[in-house]
Amino acid sequence: MKIVYLILAHRYPDQLIRLVNKLNTEDTHFLIHLDKKVGRYEYHYIHNALASNGNVDFLKRHTCNWAGFGIMKATYEGIKFCVENNIACDYLCLMSGQDYPIKSNGFIFDYLKAHEGKSFINFNSLPNPIWTNHNGGLERLTNWYIITDKQRYGFPNNLFSSRPRLSKLFKNTIGKVIPKRKFPSGFKPYGGAQFWTLHSKHVRYVYDIIQSHPDFFNFFKYVMVSDEFLFQTIMGNYPQQAELINTTLHFLEWDRPGAVLNYKDRENLRTTEHLFARKFDCNVDAEIIDYLDSHLL
Repeated sequence: MKIVYLILAHRYPDQLIRLVNKLNTEDTHFLIHLDKKVGRYEYHYIHNALASNGNVDFLKRHTCNWAGFGIMKATYEGIKFCVENNIACDYLCLMSGQDYPIKSNGFIFDYLKAHEGKSFINFNSLPNPIWTNHNGGLERLTNWYIITDKQRYGFPNNLFSSRPRLSKLFKNTIGKVIPKRKFPSGFKPYGGAQFWTLHSKHVRYVYDIIQSHPDFFNFFKYVMVSDEFLFQTIMGNYPQQAELINTTLHFLEWDRPGAVLNYKDRENLRTTEHLFARKFDCNVDAEIIDYLDSHLL
């Protein structure tokens, strides 16, 4: 069993290095994407700490703004690198630099071996009530979104999200003449959690779909939080649905500031069936990662 971890990181070099070292075995490989906004010093610090490992590759870098398409380009960079360089891979696991395992490496390998041939990805047909705004998620696809480092602009809706009256005025005037986007034909839209673990045959399937449908891939340039829709749509339309397990292997808690896990979450982390958890911030609570190392891992 060979596991490739595709890690998207944008800060906290020491936390990223700790994550790689914790997951590192003779049967793992790491594809690391460092946000282009990461400074030169931090980049070389990480590179010098990990590059000597024979199982670490650093990917071509993209600028990754929250909710923007750069995250998709970074993720696909890893998929493409894995396929085109024939990296030994039974499973490709997408992670962030602020994730951490909550099961041992042996448990993770045994778990994936027991489900060999299956992929783990959360996907829901749209519209779906899990998105309480944006018409069940559909408006994230049918609006035009321009994402920058500091702002998100939506046409014809959500242009001035912080100023409701101005947003409503725009929607009822200029917004009426801006056509909504049409979802690519041949695909039914799906959305779900960003992080997935795909079997190699499904990694190849995603690669082939994007290679053969460049217009489909480019459609997501103007989608709000495209990382919750692109791969979910591809696999939601996959013909052999019995090969998919509709879940994420990540434990997440979003109903708190910054969605950062802390020491008070230790019992939930200990008892959950998930393999990984996010997110952790050593500047907020370093004790929880120490607890995971000493009690779970």
